[in-house]
Amino acid sequence: MTRGQRSRGRATAWAVGYAALCALMAAVGWMAVMAVVPGVKAGGLASSPLPTGRATASATQAASASPIVSVASATVSTPSDPAPTPVASPTKTPFTIDLYRPATFVTQNDRENCMAGAVQNMLNIIGPSVDLTTTKQEQIGSLLVSLTTTEDSYDGGFGPGGWALAMPKLGAGNYKLVVDPTFSEAMKDAAMALSQTGRPVGLLTWYGAHSWVMTGFKADADPLLFPDTFQLKGAFIVDPFYPRLSSIWGQTLGPDSYRDMAAMAQNYLGWKRPEGRYPTRDGKWLLVIPVD
Repeated sequence: MTRGQRSRGRATAWAVGYAALCALMAAVGWMAVMAVVPGVKAGGLASSPLPTGRATASATQAASASPIVSVASATVSTPSDPAPTPVASPTKTPFTIDLYRPATFVTQNDRENCMAGAVQNMLNIIGPSVDLTTTKQEQIGSLLVSLTTTEDSYDGGFGPGGWALAMPKLGAGNYKLVVDPTFSEAMKDAAMALSQTGRPVGLLTWYGAHSWVMTGFKADADPLLFPDTFQLKGAFIVDPFYPRLSSIWGQTLGPDSYRDMAAMAQNYLGWKRPEGRYPTRDGKWLLVIPVD
């Protein structure tokens, strides 16, 4: 082999070796890249170590450019709840109620038996039976006397407190005596109690000397819907004194007569009795109302 041939052989060997070395380095580099790429595809940016400095900023920018769903901040499209149906406010309309039942009226046995007659009328209206006999009224009168205390009536006989106590004993349900400071309050209390219970109310009229039964009323609205603002127009009254004529109060009206508020105010007057002063009643309006 000549010297020139040896030189060309060595050059060829170096070229082959250099090419092999480059190929090896390229293979190692390719393997390193492939080792990193799967982590990126699997979302491993946060767990793969990143070099500090500018590379970190670039990686952060790349990560933030990817869509990220947060349960707390994601907007989830769900069917919205239906809007609540507004409740219509009640409207004031004229209101009338009357509990009176035909063929239930009974007059008082004598001029003094007005409260016993009023109670008998109340029992007949409440029902279910109707008793128009004088015997029944006498029984009621005896019960009223037994339940009336000296404080209730200074001169004995019937007292409004005894009236309230007698009603449940006669099967009419619970009643109570109410003393109101004004005519307006007493009338509204009567109307409200009548509406709530469906039972008649007893009124102490003629300064407390007489007894009426209120069976109904007319108003500008239903008291149960407008308890604070309803206005009464008048009341339906049963007067056990009918058909008598009073020397002071004139001719009495038949059962279930309607009386406007002016007529009511002329007859339903504050308590004032000749037998003495009643500190808790004088100048006030007394009524016996049903309670649940």
